[in-house]
Parts: sequence; structure tokens; C-alpha cells
Amino acid sequence: MTSFTHRLMRLHAWTVQKPILALVRHTGVLRVLFTVNAVIGNKTPKGLRLTAIELNGRPGTICGTDAPTPNGTTLYLHGGAFVIGNLRGYRHLVARLAQAAGTRGVFLDYRLAPEHPFPAALDDAEAAWRALSDDPDAGPLTLAGDSAGGNLALALLQRIIAKGLVLPHGVAVLCPVTDLRLENPSLAKNRKTDPLVSTRWGARGVAAYLAGADPAQPDASPILGDFTGAPPVLIHTDCGEVLHDDACLMADRLRAQGVDVTLTKEAGLYHVWHLNVGRTVEAGRSVAQIGAFLSDAVTRGRS
Repeated sequence: MTSFTHRLMRLHAWTVQKPILALVRHTGVLRVLFTVNAVIGNKTPKGLRLTAIELNGRPGTICGTDAPTPNGTTLYLHGGAFVIGNLRGYRHLVARLAQAAGTRGVFLDYRLAPEHPFPAALDDAEAAWRALSDDPDAGPLTLAGDSAGGNLALALLQRIIAKGLVLPHGVAVLCPVTDLRLENPSLAKNRKTDPLVSTRWGARGVAAYLAGADPAQPDASPILGDFTGAPPVLIHTDCGEVLHDDACLMADRLRAQGVDVTLTKEAGLYHVWHLNVGRTVEAGRSVAQIGAFLSDAVTRGRS
């Protein structure tokens, strides 16, 4: 049984957020509504401190609290179908995840589509990773992202491996979209059970991001990539969300290439429920699990 607060948040997703995503086509309006929803619904951590930084020309923000950061730095790549998402909507999650991991949480303000289509966001993620890798104060590096940001995190991971860059100690992706060909069965099977994600909106976002580029390339669809030699990966998904197969098939792909994968399947939650951290016990528990995974990955990497 899920908590009463979670059920309220799920109802809000069903009755407010999903219809808005399905019906509102103007990207600028959606971005404003995303921020309004964040102001109303997100729980700001006590003692939140925001410090602006530059990551090879791209703006970023350290989202911190008073918690110690013995485990280095986590780069976080936000979701939003490649077209929405900002610091106001994610600062609380980045800060709480970093607090749980004992790391310095860095939010990357990567360029969004349609103004900046593929591969601009991924290029920004790579530039940020190189900047953190060159920073002697960054310490051990870990990587995390949700939804479209999970796509970018995994695509970045394969670039890191292919180019011989500094490997993250661990990678956590929350409800990732991993196949932009949009062919996985759960996209249709769970269309009516997913309380949040409108497949029409998701398809519009992917089309805006790709802008005609071939989705069957690893930089766009990391499920097609080579992850041999990758560090441990944690994947979260809910069984009722449209991206459930993206998560499960990605886990299968990684395992087939010898990667240590932890796949956590929830039921009765919804897409990126982690954004409710500070509001619901379900989100708090999942963020704590991610933090423990990243902390353990750093500890194992040091030994």
C-alpha cells in the first residue's frame, strides 16, 4: 500500500500534469507551467545552498546542504523529454540525492530542443564531464539522470568509454528513455496506466530533439551502444510506466556486455516519482537507495 501523500501526488499527475502535457503544444508555455508546478509542489531541503559554476562554457549549479561530501561529485542530468526542465524543478532532488550519496551535486543546464537539437544536449554533458574530470577539487565522479536525462547519462557513459575519458565510479538512471526509435511494447501497453507521461508529448519531444537525425545510433538510443568496461549501473523503473521496457531492456543489454546492473522495479508509483522527495516516503526511500548505491560505488572504486 502506498502512502496517502503519494496517492494524492499520483492523482495530481493523472488529472493535471498528464492532460497538460498531452494538450499544450507550445514549448514556452510548458516550460512556464513546469516551473509553476515546481514552485507549488517541490519541497525545498532545509539549508539548501546554490552555487553557480561554469562547465566548459555551459552553466551549472552546485546544489548543496550542510551535509558532508566525502564521496566526490555527482553530475545530474535532468529529464523533460529534451524540451523542458530547469534548476527550479530539480534543485531539491539533486541536493537530496547528493546528500544521500555524500557527494557534491552538480546540476547541468544543458541546451534544450527544439532550439538546440541533437546532439547539443549530449555535447553539453560531455563538456561538463570533461570540466569536472579536470577539476582537482571534484574528487571521485558519479553520474545520474532521469527520463531524458537518463538517456543522456547513458549516452554520455558510452562516449566516456569510447573516448577513454575518466570513468564514473557508478551511474544511476531513473526511469530512462533508452530507445528513441519508440518501438518498445510498454509504450502502447502502459499508455493508459501511466499516470504522468503522455506518449503524444513524449513523441513530440523526441521529434524536436532528433530534428530528423537517425534514432538508430547509440548517441540517440544508448540501448544500441557498447558499454563494455562500464562501472556499476543502477536503473529505477515503475511497472506501469510507458518507459518500463526501455529500462528493463537496457538492463538486459548492459548485463549481456558484462556490466554490473541493479534493476529496481516498483509498482503503483509513476514516472520519476523521485521528484516527490521530501513529500512522500516512497520518493525518500528511493533517493536513499540511489545515494547508498553511489556511495558504495565510490567506496569500491577507491579500494
